Amino acid sequence: MLQTYSGIKLSACIFLLLLLLSACGSTDTTTTTDSNAPNKLITVTTRQGSSSTPPIVVTAKSVGGSSQGSSGSGPVVVVSPTPIPGDHTNSQQVVLKDRTLVIGSVSKQNGVNAASSLITLALTVKNTSSKTIMNQPTFFQLMGAEGDTFSYQTNSSDNFYGNVTANSSRSGTIVFQIPGAAAHHLRLLYRPEVAAETTLVLLNV
Repeated sequence: MLQTYSGIKLSACIFLLLLLLSACGSTDTTTTTDSNAPNKLITVTTRQGSSSTPPIVVTAKSVGGSSQGSSGSGPVVVVSPTPIPGDHTNSQQVVLKDRTLVIGSVSKQNGVNAASSLITLALTVKNTSSKTIMNQPTFFQLMGAEGDTFSYQTNSSDNFYGNVTANSSRSGTIVFQIPGAAAHHLRLLYRPEVAAETTLVLLNV
């Protein structure tokens, strides 16, 4: 009698265990790419025997930098610009694919108050290509030692900015007003209309 009761009890436990397993079911997880948004991954978790759970949208982080929309590219850093052959005025030049940027001189003066400085650059942009290139105020910024950028120009030569036709050049001066505390270890950030020619030049100030 005892043996029969034990057998019934064991069968009941096994039956309950099978019911629990069938109710839980197994879990499948799939990860797909959203065709409408290639930079997003959609993780969908479903359970057998039950309706699928809502998809979870995960935005993927970019692994590359950007420069005016050019993924994975950054400015070309020029620590020592090339001296101009035969020029004894300490002028320096940066030779790019379709143009040459010449830094004739860099000077620093006191600003409108004790907390500001004026940085004056004498520049020449030479077009070495067969097509017209642009030369706009937004192409020139100063970058401080801490990475801060300054674009406020208090003055510039009237004839410096504008399109530069093939095999011609534009020369002039531009003056930046920056905080006096940032007026050391400055770099010129030149970011023209051609993103690949973005250049960071160390200035002798």
